[in-house]
Amino acid sequence: MILQLGIRILKDASQVVPQRLKPRKTPVQSRSGVTVEAIHEAAIQVLLSEGLSRLTTTRVAERGGVSVGTLYQYFPNKEALLFAILLRHFKEVAEALERVDIAANGRPLEELAESIADAYVSVKVARPDATIALYRVAGAIDQFKMSPDIHVRLVNAVVRVLTNASDASFTEPRKASFTLLSALAGLSRGSFANLASGPEILDGFREEARLLSRAYLRAAAQI
Repeated sequence: MILQLGIRILKDASQVVPQRLKPRKTPVQSRSGVTVEAIHEAAIQVLLSEGLSRLTTTRVAERGGVSVGTLYQYFPNKEALLFAILLRHFKEVAEALERVDIAANGRPLEELAESIADAYVSVKVARPDATIALYRVAGAIDQFKMSPDIHVRLVNAVVRVLTNASDASFTEPRKASFTLLSALAGLSRGSFANLASGPEILDGFREEARLLSRAYLRAAAQI
């Protein structure tokens, strides 16, 4: 079973994103970047207010204050827009993990484990509403088609941290990275599924993510 919004290493690295899911063009100027950002945010707002089944390019364009024609300049269809939003989220997670400070001489594994968890959680809880919307997108998008590059980037970010632990080593750091990220993805999805029971769920999410990361990496490492 694939963990939605989780990590998947594609066995066939040659697999590429289908043309129908690719954006028509990438913004290169600040003005076009603002337009695409407005479209992304509008799509999230429509997902939250109308639901996935009622999301259309027309509704997104209206919410974003752009014409449908402008939207189609960047995205050929609704699926491509949703795919772009999901891919952007993966990139934000990767960037957060890449910013984990390993320090010049390395840090103890327990500290690094908590830093990995904190970086992962920080992206999820920054905009809880957006994260909820993204889980709805993940249910509709075939993540097998996600660019292999982003999955490699996510795994490599954690591998970099693990290989710099001052008091531990890993015989299979890529396997440990994949497993940890998959476990954090499952914990995240479960936490946000229970968010309706109260905002304290997100506090528990952070603490449980730290516990999970420490316990798994300690068990997987050679100390």
